[in-house]
Amino acid sequence: MAGLKKYLLFVVMVAAVVFALRLLNWVPLSVEKGTVRKYRTIEDVQRDLGIRKILLPSYFPQRLSWPPSEIFAQSRPYPMIIMYFTDEKTGKIVLAISQTGSGSSEAPALRIEPHRIVKEEKVMLKGREARLYLASCRGGGVCNSLTWQEADYSMKVVDRGPEKELIRISESMLSE
Repeated sequence: MAGLKKYLLFVVMVAAVVFALRLLNWVPLSVEKGTVRKYRTIEDVQRDLGIRKILLPSYFPQRLSWPPSEIFAQSRPYPMIIMYFTDEKTGKIVLAISQTGSGSSEAPALRIEPHRIVKEEKVMLKGREARLYLASCRGGGVCNSLTWQEADYSMKVVDRGPEKELIRISESMLSE
């Protein structure tokens, strides 16, 4: 009888330790829910954060790999999604799209950003006013960007390709 009590006590202690470890593993995820995390798919972002309107290009140059190579998103303190796309041949990041919700004072820093702006101009994207920055990236090479306001979101698209392709990609994200 004493051996059975010791065995049951051992099983209860092991179960308590397993429960405590699972609880400790769960706590950070529940506390951090909504803050910036890496996601595997756009569907995961929509499911986990409840962000329903994610603007994606319908025009996608063949030089780019689909799906996004990396996706970062948050819902708190404001919704934000950053997607990176790589070159089909080199595997380097050549396109970045950020969608930042109201409540943010500025767009998040991206892995590719214009470094030296050569020209800045206003362009129209399907009736929306946008700012086009023709520039180079750190380390050289083209690094153009386009920014505009879309409903409750600030949009920024940075591309290491020609400006006409950047405009075409950006326009394909918008409805009429």
